[in-house]
Amino acid sequence: MKKKLIIVCVVLGLTQVLIGQVSLTPDMYRERVLAYSQVLKQAHESKIAASAAKGVARTGYLPKLDFSAQGTLDLKELDKWDGAVGEYRNHTYYGQLTLSQPLYMGGAVKAQNKVASEELLLAELSEELSMDQIVYQAEAVYWQAAATQALLDAAEEYRRIVEEQHRVISDRFEDGLISKTDLLMISTRQKEAELQYITARKNHTLSMYRLHTLMGEDPEKKMEELAGMDEQMDLPAFLELDEVLGRRAEFKSAQANIRKSEALRSSVLSKFNPQLSMFVTGGWGSASPNLGLDPAFAAITGLNLSFPVFHWGERRQTDKQYKAYVTAQKLQESLAIDQIKEELAGARAKIQESMNQVRTARENIGLAEENLDLVTFTYNEGKASIVDVLSAQLSWTQAKSNVVNAWLGHKLALAEYKKVVSY
Repeated sequence: MKKKLIIVCVVLGLTQVLIGQVSLTPDMYRERVLAYSQVLKQAHESKIAASAAKGVARTGYLPKLDFSAQGTLDLKELDKWDGAVGEYRNHTYYGQLTLSQPLYMGGAVKAQNKVASEELLLAELSEELSMDQIVYQAEAVYWQAAATQALLDAAEEYRRIVEEQHRVISDRFEDGLISKTDLLMISTRQKEAELQYITARKNHTLSMYRLHTLMGEDPEKKMEELAGMDEQMDLPAFLELDEVLGRRAEFKSAQANIRKSEALRSSVLSKFNPQLSMFVTGGWGSASPNLGLDPAFAAITGLNLSFPVFHWGERRQTDKQYKAYVTAQKLQESLAIDQIKEELAGARAKIQESMNQVRTARENIGLAEENLDLVTFTYNEGKASIVDVLSAQLSWTQAKSNVVNAWLGHKLALAEYKKVVSY
């Protein structure tokens, strides 16, 4: 699923480049973040290490060939390096080649291979989990940046509205039609609008810095156009808990840890079982002591058998210890199920409630715009007070912010649900 997601993102990104689209879409951004992520690269290297460890564990089934050599020199008899046959010589040498093959190691080799297999699976699941978290982080950062862009546009529009009203009131004041109080109030609101715009511009700049940094680019590069906050997104299919559990890396990791603990228990207990191996060894060298005879070749084959008899209850206590580890991992699996269950229910609720918030916020901005137009017209006709205009302006900017934040909450809710169900 994750590989398909990356392929789709790459195809979409190339398609948009070919048609000349310069805006940064969510899919393009997600693909760039995944390509750059150092966390994901670390997880991939850990998976490579686990795969190599599994290869090492498999060698436990195979025969081993070792070579050893030994030489000695008697420092008290340095003058006796050579001599007639039968006379003492002060040096010896010997080389030996040994081929050994484990036949039965009490189940240790099988258990070690099982541990290595589960560790590789855990590394793969860790990479999958890292990818889920990075995809969610990328979507969250993208939509937060898009929200600050929308809030900046709203702040600019609000500043324009206030400046237009300030111009009208200034003209009326110069004509002696209104008191200076109205001019002072709208001038104060004009400065507030300017401060709001500066704050929105700062938030947008900082959010774009973070957006660029996350995909490994210069924070101060030219800012791209992002998708609009009111862009409709398809709702995901709601899945049941059993379907989600099979997708979640945390749950699969909990199950893998149980199997790993059971394999570790078998590996540790294997030393209390009989162990059998065979060997063939051959060597060539001088006799000891070296009496000048021709070097001899010797070959030996044999079996090694060991059988633990009495270890003062060590096996029983070791078994008890590792059974507790297995039980602890089973409890961790239960905790993972509870956590996923809570996350799934919460993600569903957030999507549903965020949709209600978007609908209400859109209705509210429509009313606020109509109210602002009506009050402004009425004031210009001399039938409303400046307080009514300022109140309508404040309601409009709050409604504008509310609709952007509602859309942001909806986008984040969708991203969180995809993370919960591991799309």
